Amino acid sequence: MDWYILGSGPTVGMFPPSFYDNKNVVATNLVAERLGLYERDECLTLLTHSHYHAETYELAEKYPNYMFWTPKGDRGFEGSPGRTDLKNVFHYPHKPTSFDFTVDDAKPDNMTGLIVGSTSVHGSMHLACKFGATYGILVGVDCGAIDGKFNQAGYESGNLVTSDPLEWVTRWELHLRQVSNWLSQEYEVRFCSMNPYLNLNLEGHTWVGAKL
Repeated sequence: MDWYILGSGPTVGMFPPSFYDNKNVVATNLVAERLGLYERDECLTLLTHSHYHAETYELAEKYPNYMFWTPKGDRGFEGSPGRTDLKNVFHYPHKPTSFDFTVDDAKPDNMTGLIVGSTSVHGSMHLACKFGATYGILVGVDCGAIDGKFNQAGYESGNLVTSDPLEWVTRWELHLRQVSNWLSQEYEVRFCSMNPYLNLNLEGHTWVGAKL
């Protein structure tokens, strides 16, 4: 079963919303709203995962017919759910981690838990696995810049605005490999990324990636 996992990188905005019609999708943070997927209401399944309580609750109130996952502790830190009145929000158990984490330290003990990593995408990948993904197709999990843009139009990460972008994307790149390897072994799922161009030559666009 294919599941599409949407990040906020610039390539996610290069596919029209209609591409996700009749597809299983896990959207990360605010991406589904920015793409208009809730109001379009054409996905076969549309789930949303975010580390952030405030944006999760705002989306859950606005789109009560959709399900949202967020850690018990805001941003994955220690803590309790901020709100328990929203029936379409699932607060999952997790181990608290820092931006520099190891997969072994972050693996949840509880069967209903999700991994909390340095980006919400890790939990989105884990959620797709729990819903039976055979292939996890990453869209907009770019870990780099296309034509100088690290995010889709109109979407900015606070981390990238206030610090060295390449430092963050390098961290995300390394952690993405670790999380992908663990999930692939744990759930027998294969992850790959979707390229919006004809091939890896990028049709004349410029790419700046992680400092590995």
